Order: sequence, then C-alpha cells, then structure tokens
Amino acid sequence: MALPQLIEKPQRDWLFKVTKLNSKQPERDQCLLAFFFGSACTTLEINRIQLKDVLAKSGKLTKSYTVRGAEREFYLSSERLREYLNQYLTYRVKNRIGLGNNPDQYRALDPDSALFYSYQNKPFSIVRKQTLAGSDSYSCDALNRHIKMLLKNSGIESPSVLSGRRVFAVELHRQGYDVAHIHYMLGNKTLETTQRLLTTDPIPMGAIAANAF
Repeated sequence: MALPQLIEKPQRDWLFKVTKLNSKQPERDQCLLAFFFGSACTTLEINRIQLKDVLAKSGKLTKSYTVRGAEREFYLSSERLREYLNQYLTYRVKNRIGLGNNPDQYRALDPDSALFYSYQNKPFSIVRKQTLAGSDSYSCDALNRHIKMLLKNSGIESPSVLSGRRVFAVELHRQGYDVAHIHYMLGNKTLETTQRLLTTDPIPMGAIAANAF
C-alpha cells in the first residue's frame, strides 16, 4: 500500500495562507489543519474531540486530554496550535455556534458539543458500519471530504487524510526524537507501521549535500 504524500513545510505554509484567504470559515479550517498536522490524531479522533476536552470550565485551554477511542494522552503544548484553537473558539462564541446554558463556564459554550462544526453549524457526522465479521466500525466521511478539499484547494496533488500523521511522525524524527515516543503519540497498533512511515522519509539530496561540508 502506497504511503500518503508527505507535505513539506513550504507546502503547509501555503496551505494555511490559502485557507485563511479563501475559506468561508478560516478560523475553523486553520484550527482543523493545526490538529490535522499537529496532533497525530486520525480524522475520526479529531472528529470525536469534544469542547470539554480542550477547554476547562474556567474558560482556559486544557493542558492535555485523553484521545477518545484510544489509550493515549494528547498534550496541548504547541503554542501555534493553541493560538489557532483560541481564534476558533472566539469565532464560535461570536457567531453563537454551540452555545451552552451557563454564560460563566466554558466561555458560554456547550462543553459536551463537538469541537468542530460543519458549515451547517452542526458537528461533522460519524457513521457506524458493520463489518463482515459482525463488529462495528466508524467513519467520518464528511470531515474526510472537507480536509481533502482544503488540501486540494492549495494545489496538493493526491490529497490524503493520512498525510497529517505522516507529517507529524517525520518532522519529529528529523528533529531527533526517538521512535518509541513517536509510536506512542501516533497510537499505531504495530511498531512496524510507525517505522514504515519514518524509513521512507524522502529527504531531498540537495539538503543532504548542503549539510555535508
């Protein structure tokens, strides 16, 4: 199975710029992209984030939360991600999207609401499907289509909803972080899956040559 495209930093910077200029809801979509690239979460895990996961009753952002459907913590320590998140929450309050019953808690938002809302001001849908073996599986086709559209609009060819996790893994590995910690943050079932993402890092030959002398 082919690996998802690795979206390098210049492409990501252009993606955020295009999204800010062209999106109907740039605050939401930039925050969504920040989680896509900066959280190591799958799109389904992103879709399942609730407001109370990232926002405390006091109105301050939380430091971490447990990823729903997984047994790992995600730490909201990236200043850039926190900035996009604050901008989006301010947008939600201003536009009265998902308001709660208490104006003095959670910035007046409903703590049990989804973090990301569609253009219809409703949470992106999650669909339950039954496998041939009789077990349940869940998908978020609407959110997947939206993320692919954002990527495609910035000129990224063959957009994939798996590119965010690959970017997360490769960028940390390039900075010298060990595979064990990257593997934990990704939440992959097997170490081989994580290693495959890392051992196929397409580092440009020019970059290697530049550091040789």
